[in-house]
Amino acid sequence: RQPGQIGVGRGSRPAMAAVSGFWAVLITCNVGLSVALVAMICASPLDHALNPWQASVAIAYFVAILTWVQAEAVQQLGISPAFTRLQLSEMASALGSSDEEDGDDKSEGDAPTGCVPAISDSYLGFLRAAAEMGVIMIVMYICDRTSLVGKGPKHASKPEFWGVFLLLVLLSFFGLRKSHDSKVSTVADVKPLQREQTEEWKGWMQVMFLLYHYWMAAEMYNAIRMFIAAYIWMTGFGNFSYYYTKEDFGMPRFVQMMWRLNFLVFFVCLTLNNEYMLYYICPLHTLFTVMVYATLWLGHTRNRANATFLMGKIFGMLLLSTLIWDVPGVFDTLSAPLTPLLRYSGDLYQGNRAALYEWHFRSYLDHFVWIFGMLIAYGFPKFDAWLNKLDIDEERQTIRWAAIAAVSSVFAAWFVLIGCKGKFEYNALHPYTSFIPIGCYIFLRNSTRWLREHVLPAWCEIGKYTLETYICQFHIWMRTTGENGNPKSLLVFLPGWFWLNFVVVSAFYVFLSIRLFKITLALKDICVPNDVRAIVINVSKIGSGAVGFAALGLATHRAFALPNNASA
Repeated sequence: RQPGQIGVGRGSRPAMAAVSGFWAVLITCNVGLSVALVAMICASPLDHALNPWQASVAIAYFVAILTWVQAEAVQQLGISPAFTRLQLSEMASALGSSDEEDGDDKSEGDAPTGCVPAISDSYLGFLRAAAEMGVIMIVMYICDRTSLVGKGPKHASKPEFWGVFLLLVLLSFFGLRKSHDSKVSTVADVKPLQREQTEEWKGWMQVMFLLYHYWMAAEMYNAIRMFIAAYIWMTGFGNFSYYYTKEDFGMPRFVQMMWRLNFLVFFVCLTLNNEYMLYYICPLHTLFTVMVYATLWLGHTRNRANATFLMGKIFGMLLLSTLIWDVPGVFDTLSAPLTPLLRYSGDLYQGNRAALYEWHFRSYLDHFVWIFGMLIAYGFPKFDAWLNKLDIDEERQTIRWAAIAAVSSVFAAWFVLIGCKGKFEYNALHPYTSFIPIGCYIFLRNSTRWLREHVLPAWCEIGKYTLETYICQFHIWMRTTGENGNPKSLLVFLPGWFWLNFVVVSAFYVFLSIRLFKITLALKDICVPNDVRAIVINVSKIGSGAVGFAALGLATHRAFALPNNASA
């Protein structure tokens, strides 16, 4: 037997089979119990009846939770099958380990001298993350789709909207500090747009975006459109910076990015039977990430060596974006095959719009700004060098302040001439002008060394969880009108205590958002490692499990759903 061959040794086979059999029996029992639980739910008169896909994912959640509870009990109680030294040696050898005392072990092969854990740390970590994910999805369903949790009406209030936001801004200044990157920087290399600064930017925009929904601050519509454009700009800037400098176009990196953007929204859509486009930020980021990847992947060996070639590709993407979004009929033709994925039939338009209207509208608004992000990323070294020259040369301070005045004037002109227009007029101009305030903000935020060095860490922290807080706001901070519905009510834990309820529900919402962020990353590291072969194996396992749970969910729903819910 060669090292690395599993299960060849005569003694290791029953040993390893004992562990596998132990868990096979437990998981089989868990599947049966989970099916029974979901059958009871399907047979109950619910406000929103489960469909077969929801039944399938509910079974998966219950199996994960039950198996995790048992695994924790096994670990805490120290339940482990005992093996002989020969069996332990052969099991270690099967995993590629070496045993320098092989001769001594074989002489005592029949003596039961050791045991192995009934569950590995890595598998237990996977179970913990999967079970916690299941618990949070169940909580999300309860909060949004049942009467177990209260709801209250929204109300518009400019003083409350601005009061909460400005209070948070004031409190955030108490944490003002130097960014981690600037602490080790010299006079000549304090870079703009460091990671903490972009997270700070995302953080304060996200809070204003959330408060805009909570307080129905319709007057902030144009600003919110600009914030979303800034997020898409960061997609162009960040992905270009990575692929241009790292030249990592392998499958692991790409799949990991797709996982990060779509893992949570996939399970939320399954759990609540919502369409992907309800969470339009996710398909937008996915689309423009793919387009940045395609731009740099094509002829990528020439990206750094031939600036003309690279600029030609970016210009080509500009022409392609113009063709797709500005030439009538092209977008509809290209998007038609994806209609089942990108359609929106929710209550926003009440069935009065085409299935792909929402997708066209959302993507059209920002179909150029990601290209501006790539251009800024490409010119970043020159911008960085120029800013640092201003820091070193005291005689150039006039240039700095003249530039600040000029950029401020450009922003003021944009605000007066474009930013203050009505909603529909502004939407028509937004795709072609959103780069102006974004560029102005970037310059002004980095115009002095002090500004580049310092960040507000509270906003940085919030900026890490923008995807999770965006998705979760619909269901565990506010409440939607049902399937594919918009959040038109507030989640209420404490009726009659608006501000106390706001604080409690917000803390609950932020906590779960942070947990979902950590779960997404933990499962990404386990399921999508930096190895193509391992990814293919894991995807095949996940696919097989998905097919199994889908079959169980379909059969359970068909057998136990109430007559008026059987067609759900």
